[in-house]
Amino acid sequence: MSQIKPSVVVNKIPDYRSTLHALTGEGRAIVSEPGNTERVTIIFMSNRSKSLVKIRNGIGIKGGELLTDGDTLTVYNKIDKYVRKIAVRSGNLQRINKLASLNILQLINYPFTPDEVSDVFENESLYKLALSSGTLIYIDKKSYNIRQIEQPNNTTLPYSKIQYDAYGTVGRFTLPRRISIFGAEKKSKIALQLTSLDLNPDLGNLHINYPDDIPVYHR
Repeated sequence: MSQIKPSVVVNKIPDYRSTLHALTGEGRAIVSEPGNTERVTIIFMSNRSKSLVKIRNGIGIKGGELLTDGDTLTVYNKIDKYVRKIAVRSGNLQRINKLASLNILQLINYPFTPDEVSDVFENESLYKLALSSGTLIYIDKKSYNIRQIEQPNNTTLPYSKIQYDAYGTVGRFTLPRRISIFGAEKKSKIALQLTSLDLNPDLGNLHINYPDDIPVYHR
């Protein structure tokens, strides 16, 4: 265990909650599950409360739109023409739904405070922060960028681990360009490469437009 105070580490980690309120962008994702690998392009819009993701497959077909508010994921399947609403913590998320269920802005700039840190550990290159929730956060000692987030084994979140790489500067913000998300069941992985970012655009009210007569399912 380190003798350093949590606030000393946390206060050096880039925290843009007061200055980065929204973003839009594009990325390429490789979704890997046992027996299946899928490549998709995603277009996303996100503020601190909602995230909207639009999916295109490898040949450019628009496959759907997915909106999350942190509690519920609304999936509009344009190909099969239905809407499904899924509780984020239900464990019923598969494939790209796992990525879309996360708030993209908070995924890119993960927020937490010194009060949430119960213990600090360190080795030559990393600090390991143990949160009171059981979450572990690994911080690069040189850059103070987040390298990895691990959830406890009993997590109800749709992921067990997130890894961050290829940090770069966009405007005055330092943000990751490559993010790997591992499923809660530890058998699936989403490798996300961000190809463009536009910071602090005016997004208005994020929502999905779908026909009134389309069937809506809940699970």
